[in-house]
Amino acid sequence: MIQGAPGPCDWINAALDTVAKARPAVLAIICGERGSTPRETGSWILIGETQPLGSVGGGELERTIIEAGQAMLAGNGDWARSIVHCVLGPDMRQCCGGTLEVMLQPIDASASLWLQQARDKQRTGNQVNVHFNKTHSDIPPSVIDHDEPAAANSHAVFALSLADHRPALALFGAGHVGRALCTMASQLPLRVSVFDSRKDQCAQVPASPNIDVHTAHDLLPIAQDLRHHVAALVMTHSHALDYELCRILLANTALRYTGLIGSQAKARRFRKALKKDGLTDTQIARLTSPIGAGAAAGKEPGVIALGVLPEILKSCRVDTGEPGITLQQAEIQRAAS
Repeated sequence: MIQGAPGPCDWINAALDTVAKARPAVLAIICGERGSTPRETGSWILIGETQPLGSVGGGELERTIIEAGQAMLAGNGDWARSIVHCVLGPDMRQCCGGTLEVMLQPIDASASLWLQQARDKQRTGNQVNVHFNKTHSDIPPSVIDHDEPAAANSHAVFALSLADHRPALALFGAGHVGRALCTMASQLPLRVSVFDSRKDQCAQVPASPNIDVHTAHDLLPIAQDLRHHVAALVMTHSHALDYELCRILLANTALRYTGLIGSQAKARRFRKALKKDGLTDTQIARLTSPIGAGAAAGKEPGVIALGVLPEILKSCRVDTGEPGITLQQAEIQRAAS
């Protein structure tokens, strides 16, 4: 059972789970958009016998898509890939006013092969697409590496990227504020790695597919070898440990955000000591402390977490383009670049 907000690729494991239980489902994916829409291309919802997982935007749009999926499950119409065209104003009475194409992909035992291939290739970290033929429902989806040749009739193929562009945060400290932050982050487009030496504190971090917890005796080697993260947040039980972590992390130019919990006085002492220890002004300037500037007043863990999370997302989230586009659109974009 996925708790929290599912990520862009969590549909793979959820769909495989339904196949393993011999329960059919319908995967609905936004495969095209124009104008103002509640969700972007690549957003998905998995419709099955239980509560739907994911979202394509809520409201009348989502209700209509869920009903369409449930009708397929009930045997009304063809059990085959189809495209639903939604005009949000006239059709859905939603004020967005844009238009959407939503693909309905049946999930049953016959889908196990391409779903397993998608999971295996996605785990490698390579750039991978799932290709859905929009005009020939009898052609199964195919899992394609980005460097493989494009399919013929590319205008008819929807390429869903399996890349996960959510920024990765290294959180040093699983105390009250760290756990409050993880609770909120479970609903956000963010991947969090929590590091703490205290097993009892780590055990209280809320479970969510976008949160990984690591109990480690020594956090300094982790900070020295920190990879695949674009942000770091320091809030351990020890000011001395906080300082050593900051000293290491501020030398990491790959980090777009390095935050330190504490007061103005703590921040001043740290910056003065960092200067004395040989860090450059440029490195010291990378430190964000106090964190959550401009947030609501209050020292409660939830208030602090509520202040710092927008700061992290604003600093680290990059517009990587649409998570799913037609191959024709991709070719146009490449030609224009």
